[in-house]
Amino acid sequence: MFRLDRPSFEELLEKIDHHFERDSRGARSIPVKIQLAVALRFVAGGSYLDIAFAFNLNHTTFMTSVRKVLEIIDAELDNINFPLDDYAKLQDLEAGSSRISKGKLPGTVAAGDGVVFRMQRPTKVAVDGDVTSFYTRKGFYGYAMQAFVDSRARFLNISMKMASSTHDATAYVLSDLSKAIRNGRLHPDFHIVLDEAYPNKKQELSPFRGKELDIWRDSFNYHLSLHRQFVERAFGILVQRFGVFWRPMRVAFERIPLLIWVCCRLHNYCIDKFGADRQAVAVARGDARPGDDATALLTDETAHSRGRRVDLEVSEHTSLKLMKHLEENNHLRPEHSTFTKVSRIQENIKSWSSNEVQVPKKKK
Repeated sequence: MFRLDRPSFEELLEKIDHHFERDSRGARSIPVKIQLAVALRFVAGGSYLDIAFAFNLNHTTFMTSVRKVLEIIDAELDNINFPLDDYAKLQDLEAGSSRISKGKLPGTVAAGDGVVFRMQRPTKVAVDGDVTSFYTRKGFYGYAMQAFVDSRARFLNISMKMASSTHDATAYVLSDLSKAIRNGRLHPDFHIVLDEAYPNKKQELSPFRGKELDIWRDSFNYHLSLHRQFVERAFGILVQRFGVFWRPMRVAFERIPLLIWVCCRLHNYCIDKFGADRQAVAVARGDARPGDDATALLTDETAHSRGRRVDLEVSEHTSLKLMKHLEENNHLRPEHSTFTKVSRIQENIKSWSSNEVQVPKKKK
């Protein structure tokens, strides 16, 4: 119901309790436990009407309380940090990624991608008249986020500087992480991985383009995808866990970044407490309403339809070096991943041509 078990709820309550003021009698108008429960129930997907009724709160008090709790959680849970200047932590991140690819693609510390959260149509005043920039090609108004996660699906860095209609590569270039990497703050032993929409650079790797690739470029793309799935998995867990994303967000436009930040912080808090297996992220399907969509709406379709920002590419040096590493160690794409629908059809055709097909006779 609140996406936390009782011990984790109590621990979070203890972290935020001192931020709430008491009156002259040492009491609070609304107990902090109730305010935390209300906020968590809201981000979990509960209707604000039902929550306000259940806890006997009027609409104004409900929204004021939720906003205050979200602001305090955002300040107290400082658990979204990319350890650019900590070599030991970067090694830990790289070790986690290497376990997934069995050491075949070393150096990866994070995977990045974009996601869009549905929202109600913003007012012209809130977006300086530029409402259309927040309308996506998927047919809804949305708020975009660029995120980078580790192999445990924990968020390390997020950026929400650009409108949802912006190309992924452009949104990333304007992020703080991109600027830090361009300024040489990420140690040269490490890199991040991205999808086809992003340019391929020395420490920002994306797949080789094209369908007719040689076996080693194809192998590189396969092993790169093993690391890229970290971020897609994180988006899936985030949206599955917090039902506030199952429908257009009903909060003021200027409050949306705070809501997303807090959900990402709570996501990391839950990963640290419960892990990221299927049982840990299972949600109460009773929260779902007709028309809800609990799938992560990735920005891939928009970015891919516009093509890759090749004008931003600098070098494929690192990609070629890692491809050479795969070739030297004979790390090919596994056979099970090359068995496509086309090859299955071809095998069936051969089987049919080599055996006589008995056509049943019609009964008279």
